[in-house]
Amino acid sequence: MGRLDRYIFSTAAVAFLGVVVVLAGMIWATQALRQLDLVTSQGQTILAFIAITSLTMPTLVLVIAPAALFIATAYTLLKLNGDSEIVVMAAAGMGPWRLLRPLILLAILVSLFCSSLAVHVVPASLTSFREQVTKVRADVVSFVAQPGRFVNLTQGLVFHVRERSANGVMRGIFINDAREKEVSTYLADRGQIVESKAGIFLVLENGSIHRRGGDLWKTEATPQPTPEEARAAARAKLAAQNAGGQAAKASEPAAPPAAAPAAGDQKQGRSDSKAANSSVVEFQRYAFDLSSLAPDNKGVDIKPMERPLTYVMNPPPEDMYVRFFPGRYREELHKRLSAGLYPMAFFAIAAAALAQPRTTRQSRGAALTAIIPAMGLVQIGNFAIAGQLKANAAAVPLIYALPVVTVIICAMVLQGWIRLAPPAALTAFIDSIRARFSRRAAA
Repeated sequence: MGRLDRYIFSTAAVAFLGVVVVLAGMIWATQALRQLDLVTSQGQTILAFIAITSLTMPTLVLVIAPAALFIATAYTLLKLNGDSEIVVMAAAGMGPWRLLRPLILLAILVSLFCSSLAVHVVPASLTSFREQVTKVRADVVSFVAQPGRFVNLTQGLVFHVRERSANGVMRGIFINDAREKEVSTYLADRGQIVESKAGIFLVLENGSIHRRGGDLWKTEATPQPTPEEARAAARAKLAAQNAGGQAAKASEPAAPPAAAPAAGDQKQGRSDSKAANSSVVEFQRYAFDLSSLAPDNKGVDIKPMERPLTYVMNPPPEDMYVRFFPGRYREELHKRLSAGLYPMAFFAIAAAALAQPRTTRQSRGAALTAIIPAMGLVQIGNFAIAGQLKANAAAVPLIYALPVVTVIICAMVLQGWIRLAPPAALTAFIDSIRARFSRRAAA
């Protein structure tokens, strides 16, 4: 590779890497916010959050790389044209193919890179991402042991620990379990989480259990008579008093009124009810079961995009997607195999429009106006064909034919067999707008 080739290659490569880093970083920042609960609610560190969310970076790079190659190619050719370097090369007898030789090498490297990402790296990174997120959400120790916070482990189960030492021992433990009708509160001086074959347990030491029934404050109302019954009882009582009132006064003194029940007896009755519905048990050592908090990893839905290539090419018949969504593996397979063709197509579009020498009097705006919609049409066609792969096997050749035909047409344009020129009216309109802005800038 000569000095000129190294110059063109380095210019395009630096532009490509810059676009990939900027776009991937911006998209990663927005996507990473979806996993922010790993830090806020799961008790993970910032480093763990960055490490886990970085596993989605290969997927972002795979999506961005073709567009980044297109931008880098257009930038390099516009720079060479703006400095009149392409004109000098053409005057020295260098054709467009000689000019594009280092850029073609870069396009081939990017295509191989995208193929490697699609076939091997992206499925492995997505699998690792799913496993790491599942592991974090199943990390009961990090979830539970958050000192100084009241953590709602599940509906009706609240946990609090005053402090946690480096060896995993927790002190000042409070657990309120209201998942059942009987509410239980656990207080312990210290405790430690122990994992065994039987499950995950929080071993509490030197504490007590306060249990309260769900109907602790429930009271039964005394049946009240209806107004008619009350009036009838009052009339009967008055008639009885009128009939025997005088005789009772002559024979014996009136009986003293019955003593009203003391307020203390009623309070004592309520206290007895409380005592019957609550209990306190002190313990030296108690194992609190945390196994229900760990998610069950059985039956995890592994998507086709997470499967290795050998599995996608020949999935077993018992696979859920084979039984219910048979076209998903066909779509995934051909999307991976065709991923390396689209960077070449995007590069060819930019090269066909901008590799020809242009003087400063010729407008390059028309070329840019043409290649951006062309790239968009190819990308839209890719998405449309990929969407048809699930339902129609006849669309399989189209996903390969689209980039290949695009490269062939662009090669014919470079060779001079096809001339693509914008309409004269469009060129004149763009030149007039450009001249107007130039005059305003000069003023």
